This record gives sequence, structure tokens and C-alpha cells, in this order.
Amino acid sequence: MFSLTRGWLILPIAAGMAWGCGGERLTTSSDPPTEEYAGKPLSKLAVDGNVTSSVAIVRLRQDQSPVNSAVVAFSRSVSGRGASYEWAGTTDGRGQARVALEGTQTGGYYRAQARREGVLIGSWSSIPINGGFQVTVELPVGEKARVTGATVLTPGGLPAEIPIGVVAPLTVRQTQYGAGIESGLALALDEINGTTMLGGASIVFRTEDSRGMAQGAVDAFNKLIFHDYVPVILGPALSTEAREAFPVAQRNQVVAFSTTSAASGLSAIGDFIFRASLSVDVLIPGGVSLTREKLRFGRVALMVDSTDVFSRSSDDALQSALSEEGVEIMTRETFGTDDTSFVAQLARIRDLNPHAVFVSALSRQRVQSLVQGRREGIPGNIPFIVPGLTQDEIRDAGDAAEGAIAITGWTAAATTPGNQAFVENYRSKFGGAPNRWAAQSYAALYVLSEAIAKAGSTDPPAIRDAMAGIANLDTVLGRFSFDRNGDAVYDPIVLVVRNGRFEVYE
Repeated sequence: MFSLTRGWLILPIAAGMAWGCGGERLTTSSDPPTEEYAGKPLSKLAVDGNVTSSVAIVRLRQDQSPVNSAVVAFSRSVSGRGASYEWAGTTDGRGQARVALEGTQTGGYYRAQARREGVLIGSWSSIPINGGFQVTVELPVGEKARVTGATVLTPGGLPAEIPIGVVAPLTVRQTQYGAGIESGLALALDEINGTTMLGGASIVFRTEDSRGMAQGAVDAFNKLIFHDYVPVILGPALSTEAREAFPVAQRNQVVAFSTTSAASGLSAIGDFIFRASLSVDVLIPGGVSLTREKLRFGRVALMVDSTDVFSRSSDDALQSALSEEGVEIMTRETFGTDDTSFVAQLARIRDLNPHAVFVSALSRQRVQSLVQGRREGIPGNIPFIVPGLTQDEIRDAGDAAEGAIAITGWTAAATTPGNQAFVENYRSKFGGAPNRWAAQSYAALYVLSEAIAKAGSTDPPAIRDAMAGIANLDTVLGRFSFDRNGDAVYDPIVLVVRNGRFEVYE
């Protein structure tokens, strides 16, 4: 588990941080502040007259529910001057909006009003906002406003701490994915926070365990979106989780960036969805073409986990690519995610004597397919070809993995920018070699940080737009871009196991 701080850093910069600020249902903001709060001296706000920008993170609620698609406008309270309401933002599915307050001496007291479809639904007064700070302002309709948090803005306009959600399977099921994701992100976090990449800002993770289940991922997304108010969630890990959790992020206009899910079509769910793993419809066709050119196979067998989203998507891509190559599919053997024995399926494959066996499955089933396949008498001259096979899995499979072929997106031996330093630093920090999930997660945090730096903001739409513009960024995965759907674009790799280690398949 990440041993990282989970809460917003609340700085002791204002005596009135937990003040109730004036607020009246459907009243005009020209009303004077209430006597209780009007008398608070601005000196207690640590106002710096030279600061020309502040940010209000607004959370608008009515009857305890978030108000979506409302325009929230702010006006500085200045004696003798009417309210101008020159700064505004529109709330998202969480009822949250980012309002940049720019101008001369932004610190002071503010009025705010909220309109939905042009109708005034609430107004508030006497809201203290420090110059040079990002301030969280709760605006409950019909009640007083509350300033509940603040963090210093860096010179680049980012808050000193940027909360990023992480959703991964850390307990119960598929924890091998979570372990790789966790370690890859942790290494990248240390490196990025130790540089000026974000202009003095630091990323802080809010980590939630999906337990390897779709509902667990949905619950984690809801907590991070509605309780922690993160602008970005790194996750979930599995395509089965992503199919259910991605729509939650899209509906509420929060960026979701999965570092490992690869089923076809998931990024097309919406414009806030991105992925770092090559999708199977990008990865597999080239791998099938290359392996057929080398092995000259004309008839093959397929094994597929028919209950898993990634596995079914991989199998669909294989069937399509093999058909395009004119290869006969002799049999398609299925099993479930929780199955542990594939003896019957492998015996049927053995008796058919195919030229190759393609396996579409999650990690544990990949290993067992290799081990049980050789044990059931499938000879070594019939290779297992496994999209996504990792070094950890061939270690677990032992001698049964010899000659297996992986269609993948990363190898420790690659000479892509920074890859050898990444492998060395990973070994130094964790005492072992990184796997593909660690590498993709490491690269993903760098991609995200580049987008945040370009956006100069933690506003999800601004990050989304900057992510969509990422092109030919040097990463350990190679030159990294996003396609129009938010799927990763970089060069796939075909590897073969020789003497227990991966080599590039020449």
C-alpha cells in the first residue's frame, strides 16, 4: 500500500478557515455582510497586496445534493463599489467548479452567486479568500458559505499539493496487477516530486483498493470523486473494472487514466477517458502477422477466459487477425476467471496437433495454461503465444514457459528514452526487476504530469484537453501519443522466452 498522505494539506493561513460566511436563499449579493463576519480584520487573512491571482474551488449543493451545470460567479466586496461578478465557472457532476480570481490584490472578502439556466438559485457574502491561495469554498444553497481548505499556489498557478486518485487491486483478487501499478507509480512519484516539472507543486496520491472487482472499482471511483474531489483517477487496472467505472468518471467530468486495461473500445466511453496500455486491437494484429511470418503456422488453437472483458476482447482481436491471415482456427477452448484446471481443454488441443496455441487470459490463467499445457503433453515445438505475457509470469511458469511468445508493449531490454535508468532505479528501490504493469504506470504518471504542467491547472477539463494534445512524448514505452479516442499509441513488441528470459523475437 502506498504510505502516502491521504488528506488535503490544510494550511494555518486564515483565522476564518472554518468560518460560516454569509449566505441567503435567493437573496441579492448586494446585501451587506452579516455583522458576525463583517468585523473579521483582513490582516487575519494574511493578504499580500502584490499577489494578483487566487483560485476558488467551489462545491455547490442544494438539499445535500451536488448541483450540476450551474454558473457560479464571484465579485470582490469593495466598499462603495457595486458587485461586478467578473469571475465565473460552471459546476460539473460533483457540483464543483474552478473559478480563477485574477486582478489587482485578489485577497479579501468576496460575494458569490449561483445561477442555473439563468435563474438565480443562491447568493453568499463575506467569503474570505487569501491572495495567492487556492481555497475550497462550500456553497450550500440557503445556508452560509464555508471556507474548508486552502493550499498555496505555486508561481505557475498550480496548488502546492495536487491530489490524484489511484484505484488498483491491492487485496482479494488480481493483486499482482496492483503490486506492479503501485511500485511503478511510487517510483515515478518520487522522481517527479523531486524536480521542478510541476513548477514547485507536488502530487499526493489518494489510494483506493478495487479488490479486483468491478463493483469495488465503482465504489472507489465514487469515493474519490465525491469525497476526495480528485481531478484525475489513475485506474482502474482491469478491463472488467474499467467497463463499469469509466462511465462514473465521464458522467462527473473527472479524468480517468487507466495504466493497464487493454480491452478494445473502452476509451471511446468518453472524452475524459485515457489509457496507457496498448489496446488489443492495436497490439494483436501486428503480433499475429509477425509470428505467422516467422513460424509459418496454418492452423491454431485458441484458449480464452470467456468471463473476463480483456480476455474476450483479446480473443476477438485474435480471431479477426487470424482470419485476415488465412489461418484456420481448429478449436476455441473456454474457461472462467476462477477456474484452476484446464486439463480437458488442453487435452483436446493436444489431440488436434495445432501449429500454435494462443491464450487470452489474465495473469494466473496464463501461467497455468503454460504449466498444464506442457504437463498434458503439448510438445515444445508448438509454441504458446500469449498477448501481455510478463517476465513475472514466465518466472512462475518455470521451464514450461520456454519458447513462449509474448505480444506486448514494453521490455526491460528496450533502449527507449530513460528505460535503462528506470530499470536500474526500480531494482535499487524495490530489489527486483519491474514488470510491464510497473513500466506502464511509471510512464503514465509522467504523461499525466506533462499534461498538468501544460494545463497550468488542476481543473479536469483543462487536464483532459492537455492530455488529448500529448504527442510523441519520450517515455520508457517509447514515443507516446494518444489517438482520438484517448488510447495510447506507441510501438508494440514481440518477445520470445529463451533460457528463462525474454528476448526480442527476431
